[in-house]
Amino acid sequence: MIKKITTLLLSAVLLASVFSGCSDDSEIYLACAVSETPRYFDPQVAATTSEKMVAVNIFDGLFKLDENGEPQKCTVKDYKISADGLVYTFTLNSNMKYYISGEVEGFLEDKGKTVEGLVTAEDFAFGITRAVLPETNSQNYSLLSIIKNADKVHSGEASADELGVRVINDLTLEITLEEKSTDFLYALTQPVSYPCDEEFFNITEGRYGLDEEYIISNGAFYLSDIKGDKSVRFSKSDSYSGSFGTTVTSVRLYINTNEIDIAKKVDDGTYNIGFFASEESIDELGRKVVKTDIENITTALVFNMSKDVLKNVKLRTGLFMSIDFASITENNVINLVPSGYKLSGGKVEALTYNIEAARKNMISAFDELNIDNLTVNVLCTEEHQEMVKAIVNNWQSNIGVELNGVVTVVNDEEYTEKLNSGDYDIVVCDLSVDSDKSADFLSIFKSDNSNNIFGYSSEEYDRMVSDLKKNLTEAKSVACESHLLKNAIAVPVGYKNTFLAVAKGTSGVYSAGDSANIYFYKGPKK
Repeated sequence: MIKKITTLLLSAVLLASVFSGCSDDSEIYLACAVSETPRYFDPQVAATTSEKMVAVNIFDGLFKLDENGEPQKCTVKDYKISADGLVYTFTLNSNMKYYISGEVEGFLEDKGKTVEGLVTAEDFAFGITRAVLPETNSQNYSLLSIIKNADKVHSGEASADELGVRVINDLTLEITLEEKSTDFLYALTQPVSYPCDEEFFNITEGRYGLDEEYIISNGAFYLSDIKGDKSVRFSKSDSYSGSFGTTVTSVRLYINTNEIDIAKKVDDGTYNIGFFASEESIDELGRKVVKTDIENITTALVFNMSKDVLKNVKLRTGLFMSIDFASITENNVINLVPSGYKLSGGKVEALTYNIEAARKNMISAFDELNIDNLTVNVLCTEEHQEMVKAIVNNWQSNIGVELNGVVTVVNDEEYTEKLNSGDYDIVVCDLSVDSDKSADFLSIFKSDNSNNIFGYSSEEYDRMVSDLKKNLTEAKSVACESHLLKNAIAVPVGYKNTFLAVAKGTSGVYSAGDSANIYFYKGPKK
């Protein structure tokens, strides 16, 4: 079983095609089961897989990802990039509109307000600026950090009007970057950069995106119904005139965390697409589905860096260099970033099994810390207890200092509680993110990342990851990964797959590289 670590781990997403008994054959209804309840429908705030999935379908960004995960013009008619690669000028399509639902109309009427409803360059500028402002607390701000003065605005050192985003006219937007980027258009496909009508935002008085009457969107769908923790529905917009139209009438997201139940529903045709953590569930479906394996989870040993004694790099490296992983695990585990992420698989620098070096580092660490003995508590679930016991035996045999290894084996609920409270020294955990980019995976250990629950903080590493996000290259990805491995921040011990099962003959949806970027645009074959 994959342990859910806040939002670190990939959330299972299950897409299903359920055709109602409507007499109108042109109406197509989709059902989609997700493992978490979407709470926020404000795209600048959206953080979980389900929240992002709603956002990418009810909003259109300047660009949108195609089936190959490549950015394509969406609300943009044309664009140009300056010779130095720093200034992007976007010309928007004209006559783009927000969908004003009946719930929104009722809310506006109660307030005695109206909104024009046209999508302009000002809306994109306002949305991007909101995401950069510190009070928004956007979990995906880093995607926009390459914009000129973004870091200064985000830290409060500069005002919003100093951000490198400028409205030329209603249909022209200019964005200036700090430095040339190879991946900026990708950032413009993500919810964090979606448009926000400032006038409507202010009318909601702090409730923007909390319910269907507090959100207006410009995508092929609009948010049409929310039923607490049970389901969320978005429906086809009849005012949409963009390039990513849909033949789907509506999509309802059902919250379902029971993988056994999900497999049964895929089997009986209720669901026709699903992501699974267990390959056994997929195998039971046999020839009814086409299976795709995605290696996107790393099982790793990670230190709790909030504890002072564990901040000593010699202590950490000594512990890890004393472990003979070749005799403990069957997997050939080298890279921290699994192969399912882009820019993964490069040759990294990592610690190796070396008893002499391990003992030398441990003795030096004990001297620096002025300690005579140490107890190390390793947290795990039953799934990994035999491996952890073998690691502790390595320590007892190989380390020339007084060290006591304690193995704490707990159930899933206790595991999550102890992990989030920091009640451990080393933890065996599964690492993954809702993205297909190594930069996002490596950002787990960035000091200002909300997913960094391990307490690691390094200005050097923060700079390295920020640089990687701005310019995605394999060399920079390998450098970040090597930093974590050489400093014994996280050491991989195995990989896991997410399994995508698609019922044969299914059409109508596509995934652009990860579970959050799933689009309902083509409509299924009938």
